[in-house]
Amino acid sequence: MSGGKAITCPACGGKIEVRAAGFTVNLACQNCGSLLDVSLPEVVLIRRYKNAKDRFALEIGKRGTVFGQEWEVVGALRRKDQITIWQEFLLFNPYLGYRWLLVADGEWQFGTPLADRPQGDRNRVFWRGENFSRLGRDQPTSTTAVAGEFYWRVKAGDTANATLFQSGETILSREVSDGEENWTQLVPVDETEIENAFGLNRRSLPRRKAAQGLMQFKAAPGMEQDDLGRMFLLAMAISLFAAIAMALLAGPSTKTSSMIQVPVGGQIAPVKIGTITVRRPWQFVTIDADANRFENRWVDLEYNLVDRSSEQSIDAFGLVEHYAGTSSDGAWTEGSHHGDTMFGHVPRGTYDVYVSGSAHGWPVDPAVTDAWGSTETINLTIEASTGAMSWGMWWTLVFALFAWPVSILWWRFRDK
Repeated sequence: MSGGKAITCPACGGKIEVRAAGFTVNLACQNCGSLLDVSLPEVVLIRRYKNAKDRFALEIGKRGTVFGQEWEVVGALRRKDQITIWQEFLLFNPYLGYRWLLVADGEWQFGTPLADRPQGDRNRVFWRGENFSRLGRDQPTSTTAVAGEFYWRVKAGDTANATLFQSGETILSREVSDGEENWTQLVPVDETEIENAFGLNRRSLPRRKAAQGLMQFKAAPGMEQDDLGRMFLLAMAISLFAAIAMALLAGPSTKTSSMIQVPVGGQIAPVKIGTITVRRPWQFVTIDADANRFENRWVDLEYNLVDRSSEQSIDAFGLVEHYAGTSSDGAWTEGSHHGDTMFGHVPRGTYDVYVSGSAHGWPVDPAVTDAWGSTETINLTIEASTGAMSWGMWWTLVFALFAWPVSILWWRFRDK
């Protein structure tokens, strides 16, 4: 193989050998890491760096034989996607042109740029008599480090969208960047052959990027649909089982109800609604409050379950509120004329149900306006019942069960 030419780095003054003179456009100085444009007779500094800290598994300038041909390592890239970090090495032979060596997860591949593009759609392509099926989904990739020389302008931070198609051990890689599409054929090559040809700095081999977030659940190629279906079925089965179990545990139901009147701007003393019986060792007790229609009012309610045997009280609070008005965006409403309160873990026993409360106007309590001095009141129907189910807990469980499969479904098909 013929030798290159030497140039001086305008950033650090170091000597650099251009190995593929006449072909190289971009060069990263091995001494300081600065990016240089060597396409013109006068070397132009593109970006200045102080130190070339990046190390690669293969040394630039090394020559070796792969598949019966001698190649020289002239450039190196470190790249990543959402799953993997890998290294790419640009090989040069003045008679054969450029080839690639890629290493990721301990596996090496030999890459040949394709002049004849495969034909097909996004899921299957045809090339030189073979059908290739899409492997996984499109992956956004980025370049994180550059060393050596290249026949195009490349720098750290460059991005591309990559898609893989596979037939047996052969993979076709398609990369699209800035509207330009490039195809490469990748075939496996044994690591021993690479080590014998170029030597190998094992300390600088790329390590697998730790999966984060949703990528921990990325399925193996060909398994996405099956795995996802099983996740949905499992979530549905657990949700149904939880609903049945909660219904059985809720136990028999007893109810009592009554109507109360609460003056706006005033309060009422505790009123007995009725009596309920908890027949299981523990049960939920729900109290529902339904009010007549009102606007810009709220009612604070205090509930007491008084155990007839011990006279101990279990207390809880409720709220019924509704507001309405107009703004620059039009009419608006907020709140509800209904409120419910749940007592959790009420022990077995017979309980008298009491309610007290107060009502208020917004923004201030209304003044008495009629001649009789009557006060505005809010009518509420209060109903207490045992054997209730905590639907809030059930929906929380359902959300947690379906959050991952739904998110993964969106993640996998967001670009389709």
